[in-house]
Amino acid sequence: MSELQAFGEGLSPETRALAQALRDLFAGLEISERRYAARRSYDSSTVSRYLSGQRLPPWEFALNLLNDVAETRGTVPTPETTEMLRTLHHAALKAGKSPTHKVQLLQQQLAVADEDARRAAQRERWLEDTLRDREHRVRELQLQIGGFRAGPDQDADRARLLIEIRQLKQELEEVREAHRQAEERCERLERKLADAERQTDHVGELGVTAFDHPGVRNVFNGHVYINDPSRWAIDEAFVASLTVLVRQPYLRDGDRRVWKASSGLLVDASTVVAPQGEPENAGSECQVYSQAGEGFRAEVVESSSSWFGLAVLRLAEPLPGPVPSFTLGRWPAPASRLLVNGYAFGDRGLAQPHSCLLEVKGRSAQWVRVEGELDRGLIGAPAFHVETGELVGLVRGSTHADRSRGHLVPAEALLDFESLNLEPPG
Repeated sequence: MSELQAFGEGLSPETRALAQALRDLFAGLEISERRYAARRSYDSSTVSRYLSGQRLPPWEFALNLLNDVAETRGTVPTPETTEMLRTLHHAALKAGKSPTHKVQLLQQQLAVADEDARRAAQRERWLEDTLRDREHRVRELQLQIGGFRAGPDQDADRARLLIEIRQLKQELEEVREAHRQAEERCERLERKLADAERQTDHVGELGVTAFDHPGVRNVFNGHVYINDPSRWAIDEAFVASLTVLVRQPYLRDGDRRVWKASSGLLVDASTVVAPQGEPENAGSECQVYSQAGEGFRAEVVESSSSWFGLAVLRLAEPLPGPVPSFTLGRWPAPASRLLVNGYAFGDRGLAQPHSCLLEVKGRSAQWVRVEGELDRGLIGAPAFHVETGELVGLVRGSTHADRSRGHLVPAEALLDFESLNLEPPG
């Protein structure tokens, strides 16, 4: 196992404390930085900077490391250990000076406030259900007492239930107030986060702007990268050659068929993966268009059995010319850059080729969170890692009003299809 890079000069005490905690955790893996980076699809130099304190990692990195060490030891992280690491990460972000650190801090605070709001809402619903049940039982006992069928036990039950109802009402009032305050806290943090994100807009659209020497050094998410496209593992032409436009039926309004347009991944000359149309659309016909404008009939041969909402389409005749091969990638690391080439819909609803960069923000359950120009026509478009050239996911859609934030279906979801012959990530 290689030696970790020494701490740099001028680290704040908070940053050094977080870096030391991460180093102590990392030692439990007993592997090199490069091997861990390959395991988690991180850039090895980025992992080195996280562990040396040169760069503050996102919370997802710290949590992933904690879970990986626990898995190595055959245990699970304790709530106390997780909270201690979260406190260190929070303090390091608070001590940071860049706008990016402020944004990450507010995102972390909003996530905690959202969790508090959801827990309060769940408790509120439980109390409401329990209160209705107790009140119903009191009414039944009242009928028994009124009908002179009640004995001492019924009177005692009724008295006990009335006391319990008063307690439930009091707790419900308190929980409703806590829920209201949590929602207000979320709203305040959302406004602060929006202001902080606007303050970072000077780095340009998608967080990318020329720096020092245009086309060579760029600022992305507050960090400086070598951003010369000639050094990327892929280019727009490659991504475009693997992207098609798909029109699928998704609703029948009387005898009228309604069509939904999206992008799709060309797996080979006869196979496309695209968002699922009708819930049970196996055997239904679709239309597939290459970026050259050629149209082909296709049929749905397999639908996703999970909630990823994808389908495999088989073309009636293969596309002319060779289709380049691609490899599946693992979960992309936060701050990774992805190249997408799909379709955008103008004012007249006409699909036009559309290329953009997306930035990976983290993960939510089974989805990869991204930011960028997520036009609605990009749903289903493949996203490739600019540094590795691997397919890391398909655009699922936007989750924000201005279409700047959204999710990807991870590339590993394609392994669920039996009709595809894809190799799992190495």
